[in-house]
Amino acid sequence: MSVMGSSATKNRFYASLIHFSCSLLIAFIVVALVFWIWYPGAIASAAGVTEIFFLVLIVDVCLGPLLTFVVFNIEKKELKRDLLIIFLIQVSALFYGIYTVGVARPAYVVFAIDRFELVYAKDLTQEQLTAAHGEYKTVPLWGPQWVSAHLPKDVDERNDLLFRSLEGEADLAQLPQYYLPYSESQNEVVDKLRPLDNLKQYNGSNLDGYNDLIARYSTDLPHYGYLPLQGDFMDLVVVIDKDTAEVIEVTKLKPWG
Repeated sequence: MSVMGSSATKNRFYASLIHFSCSLLIAFIVVALVFWIWYPGAIASAAGVTEIFFLVLIVDVCLGPLLTFVVFNIEKKELKRDLLIIFLIQVSALFYGIYTVGVARPAYVVFAIDRFELVYAKDLTQEQLTAAHGEYKTVPLWGPQWVSAHLPKDVDERNDLLFRSLEGEADLAQLPQYYLPYSESQNEVVDKLRPLDNLKQYNGSNLDGYNDLIARYSTDLPHYGYLPLQGDFMDLVVVIDKDTAEVIEVTKLKPWG
């Protein structure tokens, strides 16, 4: 290989490496937004976002630097144009991925009757938001908000809600007009708590996970209980303090059979 050819290859490699480093830095920022704010902790698994988003992100991070390696030549007159096209392709793919997971992000974790349910931003219609009151008229932007949904006191309204849910329309948890702060449901939450050791019968294939959970609370096991958290792709376990109804953790165990 000639000296000129070796130099051109090195330039391509360095340009691609710089591009990759910048792409990786941006990817870390995006991951922080998605998995620390929009889909925190185990909620990402319940929403089913982890695998598809990382696939999109990896393709995006690798695609730009690879194309830069292919086209980079400092003697090429069209180099700036080519790099701009690569930049636009990469940014477009990145923003498409962010937009997709952002629109589908969990907006609320709703305590309803005897469980928690994930309610997604994409499922809240303008009509439902308009019927809500106070802060619930707008969809939370910076992570899912923990709330409770209370059945209407009016009997006719309650029956109407029941019949509409049986017909496949929005259920109690999907209707922000019935939302209240989670702190106002302390008694209802505590009344519905289930013993942590009930989880053993549902997690025969994950006894290590069950044993780890029990070990964390073994010093005062009766002080804690759990409720199921229902998600689209996975149901989770929400560990709760029996005295305060405070959410202690959300973990990837099966909450029921």
